[in-house]
Amino acid sequence: MGRALVVVVVAVVLGVLALRATPQRSATASSSTVPTTTTVPRSVPTTTTTVPHHEVKVLVANASTTNQVAAGYSTVLQQAGWTVLAPVTAKPPPRATSSVYYASGKRDEALAVAAAFGLPATAVLPISSATPVANVDGADVVLVVGSDLAAKTPPSTVPPTTTTTAAKTSTTTHRSTAG
Repeated sequence: MGRALVVVVVAVVLGVLALRATPQRSATASSSTVPTTTTVPRSVPTTTTTVPHHEVKVLVANASTTNQVAAGYSTVLQQAGWTVLAPVTAKPPPRATSSVYYASGKRDEALAVAAAFGLPATAVLPISSATPVANVDGADVVLVVGSDLAAKTPPSTVPPTTTTTAAKTSTTTHRSTAG
């Protein structure tokens, strides 16, 4: 009796696991229809952050040949509620495209920063020895401003989430020597 009960429990558990691993078919599909497979991405990138902006430390580094852009983008991020570290200059050479790097566990926050400035998810990378900034200590997210972002005037505000699509046009003048 005891073995039979164990066999039934194991069969139920295996059945549940098999159902979870099997692609679901439409409820209206008949048994004579050819089964279809639905591909679900393993990791769906998200551009929203579950951590409040003020709890995320962002470092902005100028990797372009345009002066003041790191300071400008730092101000924009700060106005949007992010905690911003002092802007810095990235390691040479100058870069054509901007990128966003993140510390362990901060990918969603980095995606939110990237999306706020129109950068693709492919521009978001983990912090590593390849990060073009000499010192990223204390940073959760590092925005490296390349020539692409440097050519744009930083927007006056960064939307709190990437679901906001309206853009404001205004010019902000920054008088900082950093970045």
